[in-house]
Amino acid sequence: MTSTTREKLLQSIRTLLANAENLPANIFDDQAGRRSILREITSLKNAITTPFEGVGELCFQPHRSAAAKIALEGKWFEVLADGRPKTAQDIASATGAEPLLVARIMMVLTATHVVEERGPQTYGATPLTQILLDPGWADGLRHFFDHCGPSMINLPGYLHRNGYKVPQDVKTGPFADAWGGRHTWALYEDEPERGKVFNSGMTRWKQNNRTWTDTYPAMSRICENVEKSKDAVLLVDVGGGRGHISEDFVKDPARRTGRVIVQDLPAALGDADSLSKQGIETMAYDFFTPQPVKGAKAYLIRRVLHDWPDRACREILSNTAAAMRQGYSKLLIDELVLPDTNVPPQGAFLDLSMMALETGTERTSGQWHDLLASVGFRIEKIWSTNAGLESVIEAELKS
Repeated sequence: MTSTTREKLLQSIRTLLANAENLPANIFDDQAGRRSILREITSLKNAITTPFEGVGELCFQPHRSAAAKIALEGKWFEVLADGRPKTAQDIASATGAEPLLVARIMMVLTATHVVEERGPQTYGATPLTQILLDPGWADGLRHFFDHCGPSMINLPGYLHRNGYKVPQDVKTGPFADAWGGRHTWALYEDEPERGKVFNSGMTRWKQNNRTWTDTYPAMSRICENVEKSKDAVLLVDVGGGRGHISEDFVKDPARRTGRVIVQDLPAALGDADSLSKQGIETMAYDFFTPQPVKGAKAYLIRRVLHDWPDRACREILSNTAAAMRQGYSKLLIDELVLPDTNVPPQGAFLDLSMMALETGTERTSGQWHDLLASVGFRIEKIWSTNAGLESVIEAELKS
């Protein structure tokens, strides 16, 4: 155990305070600075945490999300929604729960700052409580607890039985192993309500993130250099689902300098009539087959490749490369690009989630370079914000 003296502790606090002084009045206007402060606070906490306490935190990590899930499904958070203090008896009377159970679960939630303790068995909402009242965020918790949870719990045993190899096949991966042979999409097909929860949670997650054009300068990089013929295709949104990314893209009339096409499997495509009114075409397409749209200015693949191991990604990318025009077409990949060191917790957790759910992976910059080079691409630039959690990779065919 590394020794932490009082002087070392005080020096760390002084450094933290000095760095905090450099933040703007609204600390969320400087995400890089805010994240640096979070790292310093975590390091400070670790420095004064005993190994015994650290082991305890590891053992008890599931308790917080389990308690939050109980309160969510019991509608206890809804009782706190008006901001006024509520007792365990108030919550029990409003929901039919037993007061003693409410008090015991709330003990976990107040200890971990999900709920505020305002007196003996008296509680108030925190910002985290309030956000869990949003149906999309609530479904996000349900998805990770109900769907990802069993696979994550199964992951250590699965990897042990399989010789500690990276999972490569979604049909035999850790999720299918935990769910009786059903992979993620098969489960959602068999049980549509689970699919609705997943879609709701992921839609809310995406709404909270910046759109790809906030990170990537689409006007100067693709829109101003597109062919002007009426049949010229500006953007192919590969695996674009209901088309919300393309909808955001065409809101700016300056970007309507060519055709915009959304491609996905028929069941996943958005409403063709609604998209057509916005100048967006729809096309049924399986990205494991040859790309039918040839010579478009840009092929956008957003949040698709992290679902798949490298072998499958090479197939998807090769199909795209075959349709591109040398020296004109661009491949745009909207995905996480993890740093080689100091990966933020969110990025690390998402990578493990992708392994547990779909045998997928979040990739570092070096891994993206290697993957794209293996199928004939060179990366022109990686445009990143938010410590790589929001990135657009711009690539072209090798000369």
